[in-house]
Amino acid sequence: MGIKRIGFLIAMLLLFNINWVQAENPNSPEKEGVVKGKIYDGKSKKPIEYATVAIYKKEDDSVVTGTITDEDGQFKVKGLDPGSFYIVVSFLGYENKRYDDVFVESGRDVIDLGSIELGASSTAIDEIEVVSERQSVEYKIDKKVVSVGKQMTSASLSAVEVLENVPSIRVDIEGNVSLRGSTGFTVLIDGKPTVMDPSDVLRQIPASTIENIEIITNPSAKYQPDGTGGIINIVTKKNRLQGVQGLFNLKGGSFGMYGGDFLLNYRKNNFNFNLGADYNYRPFPGSSYSERRTTNNDTTTIIRANGDSDREFRMVGIRGGFDWDITEKDVFTLGVRIGDFRMENSSLLDYRTIQLADGYESDEVQELSLNNGQRGGNWYSFTTNYTHTFEEKGHELSAQLNYRYRDGDDTSENILKDGANNVTDGTKTTEFGPSGRWELRLDYTKPIGEDKRFEAGFQGRKSVSQDETELYIWEDGGFVEQTDKGNTTDYDRNIMALYSTFNGKYGNFGYQLGLRGEYTFRDITTQRDNQTYEIDRLDYFPTVHLSYQLPSENQVMGSYSRRIDRPRGWYLEPFITWEDMFNVRMGNPDLLPEYIDAFEMGYLKSWDKSQLSVEGYYRIKHNKVERIQSVYEEGILLTTFSNVGTDYSLGAEAMYNTPLFKWWEINIMGDLYNYRIDGVINDVPFERTSFNWSSRISNTFKLRKNMQLQLDGNYNSATVTSQGRTEDFYMINAAYRLDMFDRKLSAVLQIRDVFNTGNRISITEDPDFYNYSKRTRNAPMYSFTLSYRLNNFMQKRGKRGDNGGGMDEEF
Repeated sequence: MGIKRIGFLIAMLLLFNINWVQAENPNSPEKEGVVKGKIYDGKSKKPIEYATVAIYKKEDDSVVTGTITDEDGQFKVKGLDPGSFYIVVSFLGYENKRYDDVFVESGRDVIDLGSIELGASSTAIDEIEVVSERQSVEYKIDKKVVSVGKQMTSASLSAVEVLENVPSIRVDIEGNVSLRGSTGFTVLIDGKPTVMDPSDVLRQIPASTIENIEIITNPSAKYQPDGTGGIINIVTKKNRLQGVQGLFNLKGGSFGMYGGDFLLNYRKNNFNFNLGADYNYRPFPGSSYSERRTTNNDTTTIIRANGDSDREFRMVGIRGGFDWDITEKDVFTLGVRIGDFRMENSSLLDYRTIQLADGYESDEVQELSLNNGQRGGNWYSFTTNYTHTFEEKGHELSAQLNYRYRDGDDTSENILKDGANNVTDGTKTTEFGPSGRWELRLDYTKPIGEDKRFEAGFQGRKSVSQDETELYIWEDGGFVEQTDKGNTTDYDRNIMALYSTFNGKYGNFGYQLGLRGEYTFRDITTQRDNQTYEIDRLDYFPTVHLSYQLPSENQVMGSYSRRIDRPRGWYLEPFITWEDMFNVRMGNPDLLPEYIDAFEMGYLKSWDKSQLSVEGYYRIKHNKVERIQSVYEEGILLTTFSNVGTDYSLGAEAMYNTPLFKWWEINIMGDLYNYRIDGVINDVPFERTSFNWSSRISNTFKLRKNMQLQLDGNYNSATVTSQGRTEDFYMINAAYRLDMFDRKLSAVLQIRDVFNTGNRISITEDPDFYNYSKRTRNAPMYSFTLSYRLNNFMQKRGKRGDNGGGMDEEF
C-alpha cells in the first residue's frame, strides 16, 4: 500500500510541475522598455537584497513603477512606455543614488545601469558619530529576521530572552515559548532540525553565539511542514574571512549565574575552520502558591500549597566544522555538535489539606512536601552538505545528510512529611531512553528565463527512540519499585517527502506556488501489554506566496500554507505515569495530528530612516490537541491529551521603527487577535473566546559614540484555554553598553524584570475540580557580560551555508 501511494505522489508532483513549466514561455518577446542593473554595498562590495528602485516621469515627477532587488542585488523593470525618466535607487541606511536623463525609445529598448554602489549614510556632529545600523527586527518577504546584536537586554542570556521582544512570540515566566499562540512550532539550527523539544533548544543556546533569529510563520513547500505555528531558525555566528578571527564572552549575575563561550574561525585559501564551546549555569529561584479543590464520591478535598521553588539550567556544548571550496562550483561542509543539557527543579512547600463530606469539615492536616526533579541528557549531532552550481546563474544541486542523537532521562522525587518530620508518603518516577534521527535531503534549483525559478527535492526522515518508565513508592523507610507499573515503549517513525515550488515575476507582481507530499509510517509498541499502534498516512501541503511592489517603497504581500503538528512521544503513551504525589498523566495513542490552514496579508512601507509593517492573519487549527485534566483520586489530578475540536485566530501585527532624535531610536510592536476554541470534552460541547493582545516597546539611547542605554517593556494579555485561562503580565528590562578599544572590547550590564512583575498565573476548572497556580520568580535579575573580538570578528553573509543552511532562498 505504501509503495502505491508513493508512486501516486511522484506522478502527481511531476504532472503539477510539467503544467507549470508548459504554462510559462521564457522566450516571449518584450515590446517595451527594460531597465536593469545590480546594486552593491560600496564598502564591502556585497550585493544588497531588497533595495528599492523607483522610476519617475521627468516631466511631472510622478512615480511610474518600481521594484526591489533579489538576493544577488539584481533588479529588472519591464513594461516602460517610450519617454523621459529619472531613477532613484535607495535602501535603509544608505545614501540614495539618482540617475537622470533616462530615455526609452519605441520598440524593445534595454537600458543596463550596470553595477551600482551605495554608500552608507553617516554624519558627524559635535564629535558624536551617528552610523546607520541594522534594525533589531527586519521584515522580509517571507520572514522576520531578529538581529541579536542589538538586543542588549538579552546579551548574556539565551535565545528565549531574545524572543521576548519579537513580534509573533510570547514567552511566559518559565521560559515556555509560543508562536502566535501555538507551542507547536519547529526549531532549526542553521536550517537543520534537532531532536530536542523546541523550548529546550531555545533555552540552551547562548544569545552571544547567535547572529540572528528568523521567524517564518508561513513557510513554503520546500520546508518541512512540522509545527502548526511555523519555524524559528537559529542562525549561529560564523565567518569566512581570511586569517584568524575570534569572539570571547564571559558572564555572571545575580543568584549565582555564570558562564562563558568562545568562537574561533580560521580561513586560508579554500578551507574554512571553526571551533566553539559554551558553558552556562542559570538559576531561577522563586516562590509558588496553589489551591486545588477536587470532588470524588461526594467528598471534596481542598489542598493549599505555599513555599519556595527553584529551577536551574546547566548547559555545556562544543561545536566545530569546516567548509571546503573544492572548486569554484563545488562546496563541501561538515559540522559537529556535542553537548549536555540539564534542568533541575526543587521546591519545599507547606501543604494544608481539609476534606468536606456530608456537611462536615475535617481537621486541617499540615504536611511538608519536598520535591526534586531533573530532566536532560547528553546529545550530539553531525551534518554534511555538498553543493554543486552549474554554469547558468542560480542553477544548483545540493545534498545534505544529518544525524541527531540524545540520551535523555527524566526523574521526579516527591516526599511528604508530617509535623514530627516523619516521612508519611512518597513517590519517585523515572523515564529514560535514547532517541536518534536521520535525515537525507536532495534539493534542485533551475532558473527558467530571467524571472522564474523551479525547485524540487526529496527529503527522507527516520526517527527511532525508546522510553523506559519506572515507578517507586515509599515503603518501610525507602523507595520500592512497583514492577507492575513500569513500561517500555518503542517508537519508529519514517517520513518520505517530495516537494516542488515555482516562482517568478510579472512586472511588479511576484508569485510562488508550491506543493509538498509526505508519506508517514509510524509504529508505537508497548512491551508490558504487547500492543502496537500504527499510522500509514499520505498528506499534502500546498503553499502560495504573492507580492506586489507599489510605488515609492511600498509593498503588499500575501501567503497561504498548510502545516501539521505531530504529537510528541509521551503524548501517546497509553499508561499511567506518576509526575508527583498529586499529579498523574496518561497518553492517548489514538491522537490525530493537528493540521493548520494559515492565511497572511502584509503591508510594508519604508521611509529614509523609518519603517512600518502591518500583517493580518487568519489561522484555523483542526484536531486541536489539548491537555485535559480530571479527578483521578481524592486530591489527585489526571492529565491526558485529546483532540478537542478546532481553534481560530484572527488578528493583526504591526511594527514601527524610527529615530525620534539622532540619539534616540524607538521600536514599537503590537499584536492583537480574537481567539476562539470550540469542541467536545468528555462528551460535553464547549466554546471559549478571548480577545488577546500584546505590546512591546524598545528604546535605544546613544549617550556617546561608544555608550548606549536600552529600555524595553512588554505586556501580554490574558488568554483562554479549553478548560481555563492564563492571566496577563508585563515586564520591564534595562541594559547599558560600553564599547572600548575600537569596539574590540564590550561590556554590557543588564537588569531584567525591574519591578518584579513577570508572574505566571493559570486557572483550570470543570464541575469536579478547580486548580489555581501562581509562580513568582525572584527579581530583579542582574547580569554582566564582557565580550572581546579578535581581529574584529565580523559576520560575512553569503550563500553556501553562511546564512543558516539556505534559509533565505524563499520568495
